Order: sequence, then C-alpha cells, then structure tokens
Amino acid sequence: MTSRLDQSEVDALMQAISEGRVPPEPGTQAGAAVIGYDLTSQDRIIRGQMPTLDSIDDRVASLFGGSLAARTRMDIRVVSTPATLLKFSDVAALMSPPSTVGLMTLGPGHGLAVVVIESGLAKSLVAGALGDRKARYDGSAEAIGKVDLTNVERLVLRHLLTMLCDAMAQAWTDVLVLKPDIVRFESDPRMVMVASPSDLAILVNFEMSGAATGRLQIAIPYATVEPVKKMLSSPIRASGSVDMRFSAALARELEHVTVEVRAEIGKTKLSFSRLLELKVGDLITLDGSESAPLPIYVEGRRKLSGVPRVMGGSMAVVIEQDIKGEQGTPAQRKAAGGVAPSGIVPA
Repeated sequence: MTSRLDQSEVDALMQAISEGRVPPEPGTQAGAAVIGYDLTSQDRIIRGQMPTLDSIDDRVASLFGGSLAARTRMDIRVVSTPATLLKFSDVAALMSPPSTVGLMTLGPGHGLAVVVIESGLAKSLVAGALGDRKARYDGSAEAIGKVDLTNVERLVLRHLLTMLCDAMAQAWTDVLVLKPDIVRFESDPRMVMVASPSDLAILVNFEMSGAATGRLQIAIPYATVEPVKKMLSSPIRASGSVDMRFSAALARELEHVTVEVRAEIGKTKLSFSRLLELKVGDLITLDGSESAPLPIYVEGRRKLSGVPRVMGGSMAVVIEQDIKGEQGTPAQRKAAGGVAPSGIVPA
C-alpha cells in the first residue's frame, strides 16, 4: 500500500496548481544547460553487424579473384574485410588522387555506387592484362609515372571490373537483384559524389595480394540496401537450394491426403421456434435456383462450381468450372459421382 502524502508534498502540489509551475527539487540547479537538437538532421544511428553482408562480400571476393586470376594469368588473391558504415563526406577523402575512381550503376531502381582503386593496383592489373605480368607498382606517383590513366588503360580496367560486377550480381542474387555495371572513370572526385555528404554509405573493402597488391573499395549508398537490412543483419542461413527428392516425396504424400468436398444446393434462415415446429412432410424453400451453378467447397473454401445430376440412381454433381477457373465443354466435363450435396432435408 502506498503511503499518504505529507504536508510538504501537499503544499508543493497546491503551489504548482495555483502558480502553474513546479518548483525545482532541493539540490538541483535552475537553468541547467540545454542541449540543442536539429530535427531536420538526417543522421541515423545504426547499430549491429551485418554477418550476411560479410558473407556476400566473401563470395564476391572468391568469384572475382578466380575470374581475375584466370583472365590475367597472374597469382592474385582477393580477400574481403568486414564492411564499415560511414558518411559520404568521409568516403570523399578516400577518392583523392592518385586513386582511380569509377562510377558504378547497381541496376534499375538501385542507384549508383563508387569504386575506388589504389593507383598502384590499377596499374598492376592493367599491365597484367596487357601481358606484362612482372610489372609491380606501389601507390606513389613517382613509381607510377603519372596519375591519370590513358583511354586504352581505362578500357582494359573497365573490362577487368566487369568481372567484379558479375561476381556482385551472382553473390547478391538471393538477397537483392543487382545488375552492376561500370559507367565511367573520373579524375575529379567531385564528379562521382552520388549522394549528399551527410548520407550514409556502406564501404566494402577487398584486399589483393600476390602479383598485384593493393586495395579495392566499393561505396554503396545505405539507402540501396536499407529495404533488406533485416536480411543482412540476420545470422547466416544455409543455402536456399531445393532438395528435389524431398519435394517429390512431399508431392506424393499430398496426393493421398483426404479432403472434404461438398456441394451446396441452397440455404435458408429459420427462427428457432420455426425449427421446432418442423415435422415430417414439411417443405423448406431454399434460395438457390435450378439453373444457377452450385458452389462446390473444398475444406470449407469455394473452389469449384457445377450442376446437380442423377447418375446411376445416385445424386452427383457435374463440374462446370474447375479450380483454375476454366470453363469446360460438355464433352470435357466429368461427373463427380458420389459427392453428396448438402442442404437436403429428407421427406
């Protein structure tokens, strides 16, 4: 049981009612510091890891590494690191020269992404694709000789990154249907800002080692993957492949399941007093018509329609419309013998 208010608490309540305010408690400072908050800010706090996204990146790295090694005939290993979430203003710092920056479309309705390749890695990949498999470059401008790529080098690099796009499309197919493609390369990072600086981006990192060493990064707008964020944040699930033997066995079992099928000739409503007055020989008028098709219910749901018939001295229903809603010709209709229509009152 709660205790009653003492006299000081009663006085405080009465003062608050009369003056329209509540005095501060003893020991508190009046006029404490107020923290301002901008309600128009689009900053979002996103917690938790994305294990499914990391699994997708691992698959992209495996597929891209295998295709790249087969194309360039170089010993190249690609490993993905956990994705990070940051603002596009922070991504812009990664796109400063001498990095090679490309614009990637993710497919219709999914927007654009940014690909950032360390300049030394880009030159090593291009040299390997052109046959010079011993050329190795670091990220310094002195070792590269020049920062910008020629048109031929851009075409070769775009062809190599097409394998990355194919790997992404294959790895993302179970979560999000993407159709990535390299649009162009830009020397000015301001030309590839696909979102405002305050928007969030998922930065995917791929570390390459072996004959070509460096880092390749993809900045994907968070708005693109936000509709499937629950799937990306959920634990890694087993493969979604279908066991055909199990499906065939289940189909065979379903074919032998017994279901209730009934045809309804008509229905009516009676008061309870009228029901008690019924006796042998009385007639009950139903709301159905002789020419109207009868509804046929399967497990309580209307699925078929037909007309009543007498087959071999037994009541039957001829199917006029099947489950798929297709009308049948008289030659194609089958008599559903043994289906007892409900709603018949014996005389």
